[in-house]
Amino acid sequence: MKKLLVAVDFSPASRYAYEYAEWLAIQLDGAISSIFVNTAIQAESTVSEKSRQEMIRKENEGYRERLRQFTANYPNRDDEALAHLKPEHLLVATGRIVPNIVEAARETGADAVVVGTRAKHGLRDHLFGSVTTQLIGRTPCPLIIVPEGAEYETVSRIALAVDIRQQKEPVLPALKAIAIALEAEVHPFYINLLPGEEDHFKEEPIKKAGHEITMVRERTLVEGVDYFLEKYPSEMLALYLPKRAFLDNLLRSSFSRHLAWNTPLPLLLIREG
Repeated sequence: MKKLLVAVDFSPASRYAYEYAEWLAIQLDGAISSIFVNTAIQAESTVSEKSRQEMIRKENEGYRERLRQFTANYPNRDDEALAHLKPEHLLVATGRIVPNIVEAARETGADAVVVGTRAKHGLRDHLFGSVTTQLIGRTPCPLIIVPEGAEYETVSRIALAVDIRQQKEPVLPALKAIAIALEAEVHPFYINLLPGEEDHFKEEPIKKAGHEITMVRERTLVEGVDYFLEKYPSEMLALYLPKRAFLDNLLRSSFSRHLAWNTPLPLLLIREG
C-alpha cells in the first residue's frame, strides 16, 4: 500500500482525513494524492453551454489553488516530518462525486482511498455521509474512513472483525500485505450472537485456518465491537466486504452505520477476492 488518494471537501473532517493520510504515507514510505469534485451547479438556461463550461473551468482553477493551499504544510503546519511530503497529484473533477473519486482511484493507481466522516451531522453532513457510504464497496481498492478528530497513531495493531461462518480464511492476502507494510499485527475477532450461551465465558480463543481468533459473546454486533476495542486497544479497525449475502446484512444494518459514524478508530474496508 504505497499510493493513497484522499477525497477532500475542505471541511474539518477532510482535514483530519488528509493529515491522517499524510502520516500513514510516511509510515508506509508512500505517496499521497488528493481530489476535490466540483458538482457544478447548473447555470440558468439563458447561459450558453460554452459560457457555462468557461464558468466551470474558472471555478476549477480556483478550487485547484484552494486544494494546493489545503494540502500545503507551510505556513499552517511546520512539522519537520511533513516538510518534504508533497502531494503527487492535485485533482479537481466535475460532476458526480462518487464516480469521479472511483475513476481517480483507478487513474492514479491508488492502493487505498481515504475519506473523512464528520462528528456532527447536520444536513450537509448527512449529504457528505451518503458519499462515504456510497463509496463502500465501489472503490477499486481498500477504503479508509477516518472519523473527525482522529489523530494519527503509528499503526501497530489492526483489529479485524471476521465472520467465521462465511470466511474460510480469516486473514486475507490483501490485509496481510497491508499489515506487513505497516509492520503491524492483525488481531482477528468474531462476535458470537448465538442465544443460550450467556452463561459461558465472555470471550475465548478459537482456531481457524491456523489463526487464533478471539470469540466475543455479546447480544449485538455493535456491543461486541465496542467490547473488543476497549479490551484490546488498536490503532485501526478492519472489515472485509464479502461477496456473499453477509455483505447486504452488514452494509444495510445499524452495525455498519455504527462503525462508519461512531468508531473512534479509522475503519479499513477491504473487498474479498
